[in-house]
Amino acid sequence: MPEQVVEKEVEIEEVEIDENEPVYYKPKSLNLIATLSGIFSWVILLGFIALIVGQYLVLQELGQGAPLTELIANAQVKNWIYTNMALPLLNGLGLFFVLQGVSIGLNVLLEIDFNSREPK
Repeated sequence: MPEQVVEKEVEIEEVEIDENEPVYYKPKSLNLIATLSGIFSWVILLGFIALIVGQYLVLQELGQGAPLTELIANAQVKNWIYTNMALPLLNGLGLFFVLQGVSIGLNVLLEIDFNSREPK
């Protein structure tokens, strides 16, 4: 039985290229990424601060009313504070600064590009 070949016409849409627009990126997309990374960095920072506050409350509960200075004298409590409070705080600060850097860097690059394309 012979095979039938079906030919389909493919429509090719013509893309209009604006001479003033950059070729390799879309400014609206980069601006959206910069804005979202700035907002997301603050959400992450607040989330990690809430985590630290929650861990402090757990420490108070586990200490059963003992003063914090007595709790810190115990080596296991120092290790718990380090792993459950200090490391998440440093992770949160690191993510915050990286996302803020992305946001500021993209905005600076977009501003430089727009200023260089501006007619003189």
